[in-house]
Amino acid sequence: MAVTLKDIQQIDSLTSAKLVAGNAGINKTVDNIMITEAPDVERWITPNEVLLSSLYGFDKLSTDSIHDFMQSLNKHNCSGLIVKTSRFINDIPQQIIEDSNQFDIPLIEIPQDVKYSDIMLETMQLLFNERNRMLNRYKTINQQFIKLAIQNSSYQSIVTLLSTLVENPTYIFKIEDSNGVDIVHSKQAQYPIQSIDFSSRKLLPKTEYTNYQYFEVSLPEGYKFLMVKIANSQDDLYLGVLQEKRLQDIDFMAIENAVNFTQMEVIKQAALEQGLRTYANDIIDDLINGKITSEEEYQATLKHFKLMEDKDYRVTVIQVLVNGEIQTDYFRDNPRDANSVVAQFKTFWPDAVYRVRQNRIILIIDDEPTAKLQSNLRKVLQTLDASHPSMNFQIGLSENCHPKDFPSHASQALKTLQIAGHLNKSDQIFNYNDLGFYRFLFQVDDPTKLKSFVTEDLLKLYQDKPELYTTLKTYLDHNQNAKASADALFIHPKTMSYRLNKIQERTNINFSDVDEIFRLNVGIRVLNVLDEENN
Repeated sequence: MAVTLKDIQQIDSLTSAKLVAGNAGINKTVDNIMITEAPDVERWITPNEVLLSSLYGFDKLSTDSIHDFMQSLNKHNCSGLIVKTSRFINDIPQQIIEDSNQFDIPLIEIPQDVKYSDIMLETMQLLFNERNRMLNRYKTINQQFIKLAIQNSSYQSIVTLLSTLVENPTYIFKIEDSNGVDIVHSKQAQYPIQSIDFSSRKLLPKTEYTNYQYFEVSLPEGYKFLMVKIANSQDDLYLGVLQEKRLQDIDFMAIENAVNFTQMEVIKQAALEQGLRTYANDIIDDLINGKITSEEEYQATLKHFKLMEDKDYRVTVIQVLVNGEIQTDYFRDNPRDANSVVAQFKTFWPDAVYRVRQNRIILIIDDEPTAKLQSNLRKVLQTLDASHPSMNFQIGLSENCHPKDFPSHASQALKTLQIAGHLNKSDQIFNYNDLGFYRFLFQVDDPTKLKSFVTEDLLKLYQDKPELYTTLKTYLDHNQNAKASADALFIHPKTMSYRLNKIQERTNINFSDVDEIFRLNVGIRVLNVLDEENN
């Protein structure tokens, strides 16, 4: 507990003192005591200070000047004014008495024989003892948390210790969509964290005992819920205290220590998770790249990921597009979003094995009937689209396979995503089984050999007249609708007709020949693939 003016009233040198005014302020905190014999306190007064004075020269001041003096004391949070009478003044000016009552500044009168030195010595001793007690208390609290850390602390052990120290229920929680999600809580914490309206939290001013930013929520039952954010926590964790008993200043020492050690626990767990993730990534890479050389290692890998040798799985690849462009470093730069994607998949496939790369996520999920599989994938995408409205998530899906075939089917899922994306970028789920004729592209290892599937006229148009090539591509994409194609290209329909005539002059394309249109579509898709390879 901080020293208050009421505590100072109890010192021996103030036995004969009299509280004249400002009774409502006797519980004000006191941090220091000083002597003043001039009204220019603005220059040196500090908050929570008690002033000693004989009011020398105040008998010559006007009422307004005395009022200005008292306003300065109030402005700087003066904790009290002790006045010695019978030396320079016989009676305390009425203006000081009135202002002391108005500003709740305790006004104490002492007789002439009381020495300033005695008052200051006893007050400073009181302040020193309190600071020493606080220091010892902090040391004791800190040692308890250090001992906890040495004994391999956890979130649970931290809230348990904090609850014992502050004698209130404590929580570690996170906020998702304005709703509280309980991570851990102390044994006596019965109040449901999810019922608290965190949107109504109010910022608390910092005090000498707080380094972090605190918020407070008023609960319907009349309690106050104190909360402070844990810095650098990937899940945006908070530490919370339900104030069934009102917190004292000294309790914040325990809370600040709990915040510090929770941050350490966050860092420790993040490092541990990163180490385990790196180890898992290495194993997954070996599994899907066919680098496992021994049967013993292969069986150990299956056991590690709880995969069954004779069970059917699907390899899934997911990527992100913004304005039609693949975000090549998205998951590297946004690890939380990567975790969110994985979490959505695990909602439907709890045992999913995954590998996060900088531009895509590879997942191995249990095989299911096509209708159910497609339905669950669309539910995943609906959730992701709702939380990321400016982005387009795309999924490539392999055929079903056993773990032995993961290498070929991981490549299959990736190429399905790449090729199907060229066929129709507006889709979000691309299944290898739905590619039909376009599967032939998988059989060509050298992308440059794909040019053999592009007609000579189309290739020449692509190389020499890119504007006409784009016009042709748009025209075919819009089912040979000239007006829709013109709108898509932002050109006049007459300009569109002019370009189509130029295309026919150069290529002799028969737009009514189904086979020829099919060959053109294949060629355009091949050129799209080559464009991506070159970029």
